Amino acid sequence: MEASLVALGDGVEGMAAELMDRLIADHPHYASAFMNPEAARERMTRETLEAMLGLAAGEPWVETTIANFVDLHHNYASFGADDYAAWLAMVIDSMERRTGVRWPAGASAAWRRQAACLTAFVEVELARSATQKGIAAER
Repeated sequence: MEASLVALGDGVEGMAAELMDRLIADHPHYASAFMNPEAARERMTRETLEAMLGLAAGEPWVETTIANFVDLHHNYASFGADDYAAWLAMVIDSMERRTGVRWPAGASAAWRRQAACLTAFVEVELARSATQKGIAAER
């Protein structure tokens, strides 16, 4: 995975803006959730890549980070696991396209495995969050 980032090199320039534009174009109902898209796009892209790399490396902070993402994002909109999966796929697709023939063999599969694992973490966190909200509502 790291080799694919090296191959991407300067191709990363402008990627975050492209990703945010595509996210809003594909999901216009979420446009209002991004009060400052210019500030969010770089952070979202960087944190997405860091989370997938951290997961691949077995870093212990990844699950907590994903839980925090889900909790934070619920302050802005009701993003579902499919929304996270779509974002992760967009990031990977953008890296592949921008890298072109320099994209290492096996990199796509590695990135997609991490995306699938992160999406599973999101699903668990969304279920946990819904359970907590249900318990709080009963009180």
